[in-house]
Amino acid sequence: RRAKLMSTTKKALVFLAITFAFSWSVTIGAWAAGLAQSPFAVLILTAMMAGPAVAALICAFAFEKGRRFEALGLRFKPNWWWLFAWLIPIGLAILSVALTVALSPNNDLVDIGDASIAAAAAQSPEQAEQMRVVPHLGLIIIASAAVVGALVNALVLTFTEELGWRGYLHDLWRPFGFWRASLATGAIWGAWHAPAIYLYGLNYPNNRELGLGIFVIWCTLLAPIMTLIRDRGGSTWAAGIGHGTINAIAGLTIMSLSNPAFPWTGMVGIGGFVALAIGIAGVALLQRKPAAT
Repeated sequence: RRAKLMSTTKKALVFLAITFAFSWSVTIGAWAAGLAQSPFAVLILTAMMAGPAVAALICAFAFEKGRRFEALGLRFKPNWWWLFAWLIPIGLAILSVALTVALSPNNDLVDIGDASIAAAAAQSPEQAEQMRVVPHLGLIIIASAAVVGALVNALVLTFTEELGWRGYLHDLWRPFGFWRASLATGAIWGAWHAPAIYLYGLNYPNNRELGLGIFVIWCTLLAPIMTLIRDRGGSTWAAGIGHGTINAIAGLTIMSLSNPAFPWTGMVGIGGFVALAIGIAGVALLQRKPAAT
């Protein structure tokens, strides 16, 4: 047992070292080259996401001979939890907006279509006028993000972040227990975002120092929900669907608020934190009932 623990620890340390070295080198190097505010910033942050996948692939080929596919969690056998992996983030997003409106004295719901037109008008009045004639623009934007955006993000995130976090690292740490694996992964996952937050303003552009700690807590709260999806879905693919849906619709939770100023920044603000806390309570209840085998 001691030998197995030492082996697992070694594998985890190698995985994390490669992950952080790759992702932080990309983000810090690009920032040092003056690209943080350039049109390439999105591409840089996308490249950063590849770090966990690069590390997972290296470690799987180096350490997991005979079970590499299993270690990466790439079993493709959909079940109902793949649908829940899509629905749960949507529910959390709706709940975070509702809680923000209920708890914040300065926020009301706004039509996402109107918000999009207003944002376009600041850049291109002609484009804004074209958008005004589109019927049910808000619903079209929501549906596009929830379906097309979620699908694209799910494919990207399955083979970047999730191949590492809920793929290889999950395979290493899940035997130590649901909550230990979830909370440890969540804390590291949040800390991994540090250069993107501090240098690029990810999620907290006007509160970067606070954002460093806040996002660690946010990811730690989200992690048990993601682990549940990974467990019940039986695959890294399910986690990719969940993560991809969150990334696709998180921006809509900000657009739907009349005053999404910090700390009322939609899904990554106070409303989102409360929604995640409620989500964790639901996870705790579900964990009392073992998944069907």
